[in-house]
Amino acid sequence: MHQVIIIGAGGAGLIAAWRCALAGAPVTILERNPKPGIKLLISGGGKCNITHAGPMEEIRKAFLPREARFLKPSFYRFTNENMLALLESRGVKTYTRPNGRVFPVSGRAGDVVQVLVDTVKEAGGTITLGVRVDSIERDSEGISGVVAGGTFIPSRNVILATGGVSYPKTGTTGDGIAWARALGHTIQPLRPALAPIGITPPLPKEWRGIALRDGCLSVVAGGKKIAHWSDDILISHEGISGPAALEVSRAAAEARESDQTFLEFDFYPLREFTTLDKTLNEHIQRERGKMIGTVLEAWVPNRLAEPLLRSAGVDPATRGHVVTAADRKKVVHLLKSWTIGRVADIKIERGEVTAGGVSLDEVDPQSMRSRRVKGLYLCGELLDLAGPVGGYNLQAAFSTGFVAGESAAQDLLSR
Repeated sequence: MHQVIIIGAGGAGLIAAWRCALAGAPVTILERNPKPGIKLLISGGGKCNITHAGPMEEIRKAFLPREARFLKPSFYRFTNENMLALLESRGVKTYTRPNGRVFPVSGRAGDVVQVLVDTVKEAGGTITLGVRVDSIERDSEGISGVVAGGTFIPSRNVILATGGVSYPKTGTTGDGIAWARALGHTIQPLRPALAPIGITPPLPKEWRGIALRDGCLSVVAGGKKIAHWSDDILISHEGISGPAALEVSRAAAEARESDQTFLEFDFYPLREFTTLDKTLNEHIQRERGKMIGTVLEAWVPNRLAEPLLRSAGVDPATRGHVVTAADRKKVVHLLKSWTIGRVADIKIERGEVTAGGVSLDEVDPQSMRSRRVKGLYLCGELLDLAGPVGGYNLQAAFSTGFVAGESAAQDLLSR
């Protein structure tokens, strides 16, 4: 009984094991994959967006209010500076991009994983790979151990750090969520977050690969804009991807469950309608002998100019000197609020993180202890929280993992 068992060797699990072992508690990680940190290895395109720079208060407030309240204690116990100091103490130097995202200078996610693995082992922790946990057991006192590979392993202190259900090929197939439910925890509906957005009817194949820069993507449900994000989007075989699509995908997924939901795009979010109308009119007058379709190619990607004009009821062949004010305003309206299409499927397995999970009301934010079962601790993506793209979610995993490891060690040693 005298060891802490951690299920999952991702970011949260590795940090939890390091902190637990550092506190003097025997700790073993059980990981189903043949390698630790599989999802970390593919994060940031294999470069690992470790965390986000800046004050922890700003990072915290990037989450939804209830999530931000929950994360406050752990964010101040293990900060982004603590994480980067740990890496740099092991020779992994980092740099910050202008958008605040922090990466290893080497550009190799494997360097980050190696540091985490080394710190666990040097602190005295054990990492057992290729072991599939079957169940978590309990008795009248609380957690009693786990069954792995058909063998019962006794432990009064078990940390669940199994992740959500995104990228199931990395091993995040929802086992931890199922165990938490079986142990009496409420599971908030699982939804995709930071995922590409499918569009119906499908966008034309010839549009694939078109990137729209520096615009604003909005989610419209029930005639109201419920979410928006200013950044690039990319038209892909799935529909819409790119930073702005990832950021609004959670809101789009939730809205489409109860209402028809559409995506709108503003090509020029920093310009008001009247200013844009005036500028476009001046451009048309300078090019009055050219077709409006040709003129618009300076405003939108070439492959979109004619299709967008037709969708607005404007003939692309109309010469500038005969374009009416009414037609021009149709074009401006299109530039400010192009309806891309109706939101179709948003695949949860394609999301970078999972929204939903173990209810935050049932986990003590000061300790990551379960409020339902004695001896159970929960951390990382398993919890009902999901932040923006840019290192926020990894920092949440590291911080909650740190607190879970510390608490489990304290509880075991106090026995």
